[in-house]
Amino acid sequence: MKLFNWLWRGEPDAASDANVTGLAAVTRVLVPQALAETTQAHLRKAGNSGNEGLVVWSGVQEGNTFRVRTVTSPEQNPIRTSSGVCVVIEGPALHRLNVWLHKNGERLIAQVHSHPTGAFHSSMDDEYAVVTAPGSLSLVVPDFAARPFAVADCAVFRLTAQGRWVEVGSAAARRLITLVVGD
Repeated sequence: MKLFNWLWRGEPDAASDANVTGLAAVTRVLVPQALAETTQAHLRKAGNSGNEGLVVWSGVQEGNTFRVRTVTSPEQNPIRTSSGVCVVIEGPALHRLNVWLHKNGERLIAQVHSHPTGAFHSSMDDEYAVVTAPGSLSLVVPDFAARPFAVADCAVFRLTAQGRWVEVGSAAARRLITLVVGD
C-alpha cells in the first residue's frame, strides 16, 4: 500500500519515490471544464432514461501531470433489472477504443460512470473496469449526473499495482483532479 499513501494522506509526491512509474506516478489530473461538462451531459442523458452511462477520459502524461484531452463514450449497452442497473461495453467497442487511442497517441486515465443514487464502487465496478493500468481512476457520479460535474460529488477510486480499487478521500481527490477553464 506504500505506493498510494503519499497521494491520499498528502505526503510527499510521487516524484520523490523512484519506484513509482506510469499512471501511478500521476499526482495531478487536469480536466478541461468543457470536457467535464461533456462527461456530465452524456451521463445525464443516460440517466434521463433510467440508465447508467459511462465515458472514459484519455490524454497524455507529462511527468506527474496527466492532461485529459478527450472524453469518449464507447458504444454501450445499458442493463436494468430488478436488482439494479449497469452498463456493458462489448469487446468490439473496446477494440475500436484501443485502436483510436493508439492512432492518436493517447492513453486512458479514467472511467467515469453514473449511479442512480449514491456514489460508490460496486463489485461490478471492481470486476469489469474499462481502465486497467495501475494508477488508473474510476469516478462514480451520483444521482444519474443530475447536477453540474464536481469532483467533490464523486466517489473516486484508484487502481493499485495489486489490482485493487482503493477509495481516494474527497479532499485528496480534489487535489488530484483539477477542472481547468480554457484548456
